[in-house]
Amino acid sequence: MNKLSTENLNLLPNSKELRRICKSISAIEAIISPEWEYRYYSYQKDWSETEEFCEMRNGQGDQMLILFSNDGICINGFASESEMNGWKNVHIEEKKSFIDKLSDSKKEPTTELIQEIPSGVVTELPKAFNEFIYGEPVKSIGTTFCIWNTGTDTDWKIGKINLPNDDYKDGSSDLLELLDGKPTTYKKWAEEYYEEEFENRELKLEVVEKIYSGIIISKDLVLDINPEFEDFEKLKSDLNEIGYENEL
Repeated sequence: MNKLSTENLNLLPNSKELRRICKSISAIEAIISPEWEYRYYSYQKDWSETEEFCEMRNGQGDQMLILFSNDGICINGFASESEMNGWKNVHIEEKKSFIDKLSDSKKEPTTELIQEIPSGVVTELPKAFNEFIYGEPVKSIGTTFCIWNTGTDTDWKIGKINLPNDDYKDGSSDLLELLDGKPTTYKKWAEEYYEEEFENRELKLEVVEKIYSGIIISKDLVLDINPEFEDFEKLKSDLNEIGYENEL
């Protein structure tokens, strides 16, 4: 069975659905993991006046950032184990001062860690997304794959890239996994990723389906997911930041 990846972009939901899925996953994550730093997905509906932002991170160096803007959507993925990660130490030539030249003093060589984005990954990127891809935080994270849709595109776009001849390739099949829009995919993944939380209980599929469908989140729904949840004021703030409707 084909998996969602840069090789199977037909499996990636349309722009409107993708935004809904990202918000739904982030809402469930906020309930399962009250501490933000331990969440796999998070969402900010007010990243700027005209932009929304979704982040995925696994704590092991892999990260995906999704920009939702008036110009469309751009997905930046970085898979640390991919041959395409491109990070390396580059020697920086320093100009010697007049005193240094006179004394012929030798300084330790200076290097800087930079990434060379693999050929083709962003060469066809629309200019509207340049600031996102070449600016922070993407610049410090890195890029192994990039997907975009300007809003006028009928399909998702990628550059002309040559993938490594291994199973991992650009890492997109792993990082994009939860964006297929299927509640069953999230349930299976969450019960493995949050193994301790679901050691003695299951994540009810019907509850995940309700949140994926956009149901208003209530205290009862929260307790269906996390019976030990306590800080509803903080959760209300988190859900408002995501832009997910609730009655907490």
